[in-house]
Amino acid sequence: MNICKYIGCAAAFVCLSASVEACTSWVMHSSATKSGLITVTKCRDQKPYRISGDMRTARRGWRWLRIGQHPDRVTFEGGLTGFGMNEKGVIATCNDGDYLTSQYPREGRINIGSYSILRQVLTECDNAWDGAVLIRDHCRASRRPGVQDHHGSTLMVADPHHAYIVDIGTGYGEIKEITSGMLVISNKMHLPGIEEFAASNLYSFLSDRARETNSRKVMNEYREDGKFTVQGIIRASRAKCGKELKDKYPFRSNSQGAACFEPDPEFPAYLTTTYTTIGPQRHTPYLVIPMAVKQLPDKIRNGKWADMAYAFRKKCGDEHPSLDALYEFEAKTLPEYDKVREEARQLLRAGKTDEAVTLLNEWFERQFKAADELLTRLLETTPACADPEQNCGI
Repeated sequence: MNICKYIGCAAAFVCLSASVEACTSWVMHSSATKSGLITVTKCRDQKPYRISGDMRTARRGWRWLRIGQHPDRVTFEGGLTGFGMNEKGVIATCNDGDYLTSQYPREGRINIGSYSILRQVLTECDNAWDGAVLIRDHCRASRRPGVQDHHGSTLMVADPHHAYIVDIGTGYGEIKEITSGMLVISNKMHLPGIEEFAASNLYSFLSDRARETNSRKVMNEYREDGKFTVQGIIRASRAKCGKELKDKYPFRSNSQGAACFEPDPEFPAYLTTTYTTIGPQRHTPYLVIPMAVKQLPDKIRNGKWADMAYAFRKKCGDEHPSLDALYEFEAKTLPEYDKVREEARQLLRAGKTDEAVTLLNEWFERQFKAADELLTRLLETTPACADPEQNCGI
């Protein structure tokens, strides 16, 4: 583990680590999914800012996908890493956690925020267990400053064979492997030991547990032969939150987007996949991005794609009439990808790597062109809402 390269920029980054990621996330064991793959999903909530994504090459030489705050707002290593995946099939995400009573001992400490830890996992770890231990040990050593109100966090790390949640706080870190079924988390920590530090109030606790419960409910409704589906995950990510506990769902007033990751056990460097909305998930189609994609389009890399989704939300509100058009787009592209992925798998098994990479990249380019045309049209033609703020989730 290389800590030293993170020290130089850490002081400038401490204030950025205070941005609360009040998200809803879940992990599904491979035995519980229709695809037979471990699945990690992140519905990201945070103060709106320009979001971008790109493919990068780590110092160790492997490729990884970064999605997060665009570098025109921050100088930290070319933008923040909100979540991502690498060619080893490692997935990493983070959620805000409980208010904690523990204080960060600032003097004489190395400050490494959650975004830096995510980046380190994706660029230095070729398996989920090493990533989980890296996270845990950073926090047990009190290297992570925490956010403004001394929040803990829950990070999810997975690879094609194992998935872990890691609850962390100042001087605290615990790991739990997910060995069956599904676990949903919002902004409350779940593992033993946190009872010594957690200080959240009752309503906050109930609100988060309601969001977890309702998310499971939606995904259960879309099971096929008892298995969880990507379609159910997408539906849950777009379920809109309300003020009452019975109406707590992942899509909220500060939703920035969502990503569902599937690490591939056979060809992780090519077929590990994310289904993602780079922008509020009720206002942009899910894009399917396999790890084989050489680079993301300029419109995603420069943040303009997410800007369109933000503009769509501002104009039309959350209860806009074009939501069905997004589902129609995905009902076409997701089955297409399943077929293309299987064709690419057969090419990879035959040793025809270049042909598989070309197939996946050409399909991705066609998909993005169609998605870009759709989002542009919806932004232009969907009727404006008289009071868009009125429709925003809580």
